[in-house]
Amino acid sequence: MTRIHLATRISLALAASAACTGAHAATITDWDFGAVAAVTPDDTPAPTTGTGTAASLGMTNTYTYGSVTGATTLDDVTNDGATASQTGSTLGNGDVWRIRGQNPGNGWNTAAPQYSQGAQFNVSTVGYTNIGVSFSWAATTQGVANLQVQYTTDGTDWVNVGPLLTATVDNGTPGTAGFGFATDTVDLSGITAANDDANFGIRLVSAYNPTVGTYASATSVLAGKPVAINDTSGNWRIADVQIDGTVAPVPLPAAAWLLLSGLGGLGLFGRRRSA
Repeated sequence: MTRIHLATRISLALAASAACTGAHAATITDWDFGAVAAVTPDDTPAPTTGTGTAASLGMTNTYTYGSVTGATTLDDVTNDGATASQTGSTLGNGDVWRIRGQNPGNGWNTAAPQYSQGAQFNVSTVGYTNIGVSFSWAATTQGVANLQVQYTTDGTDWVNVGPLLTATVDNGTPGTAGFGFATDTVDLSGITAANDDANFGIRLVSAYNPTVGTYASATSVLAGKPVAINDTSGNWRIADVQIDGTVAPVPLPAAAWLLLSGLGGLGLFGRRRSA
């Protein structure tokens, strides 16, 4: 009985050591906007899970807006909450973060440089490796069609990653081409500098359409006939942003290895005595 009990203890100790040292996937930070009250403007929503910061980009500027010279766009980033446009969409909880310019229209601006408008999310990845990003998004009919994901490892320099993405359209009309929200993922596991990084961040930013050389409207791109946005309406709606990683293995201290070695030695001694 003593030898059986000792063997069981050794097995449990070894299993415990494996559990302590093994790596596993986990959500670092998530914004699903379900717990965010509807606020106008709301340009810095808090995460639903974990810690981090979110902020809109380029919604306040002095670029020429449409036909109004010198007009200023104002931040108007709103939790859209289960609006009528969500009826029948693929969005799960009905809550979105709406990013748009304001005054005189409610759209974005062709005068704004590429990659200057959208949203930024900063999350520490300390203790994690194999970083990945996923998000759900859609544009309104005159929203910018193309999105580029960028990342930073120093909080200053931003690098394009992944392909140029094309929006689906949240137009309130199920059954139309491209209706609903798309979910995109970006694998950053090959970027070692993103691991264990206190300054990690991502951006979801507007990009020029390759056909027209400027920002194209989502509906025109989906129709296969890209044309520029109208500079008076259009926005993005982001439903969920999630940063994932693998919890880095935690090495056992030297004392624990000595204990395990001792238990193993006792087990071997017990077997020899039995023989």
